[in-house]
Amino acid sequence: MAAVTQEEEYLEIVVELVPGGDRSFVTSWLDEHGFATQPLVVGALATGGAATVRRAFGVEPGERPPVPEALREHVASILLAPRKDWQRGR
Repeated sequence: MAAVTQEEEYLEIVVELVPGGDRSFVTSWLDEHGFATQPLVVGALATGGAATVRRAFGVEPGERPPVPEALREHVASILLAPRKDWQRGR
């Protein structure tokens, strides 16, 4: 996984599995595409930079990522979490 630099925007993506979806397959795909992953009850939380989102999903930050064909059997939806203002309070 590539580290997110201070200059790059940090993003969180919630990946919701279909019932019976293969979590290990999905997290392996996400890891291979440069995301860090954490398990969630509904699927996985993938974190990474804006460039990682562009490469993996072909969308800009702020757009809803499509479910890639390789994951369609296992993933119900992919949602970009709302951006957080980490600079607030400075």
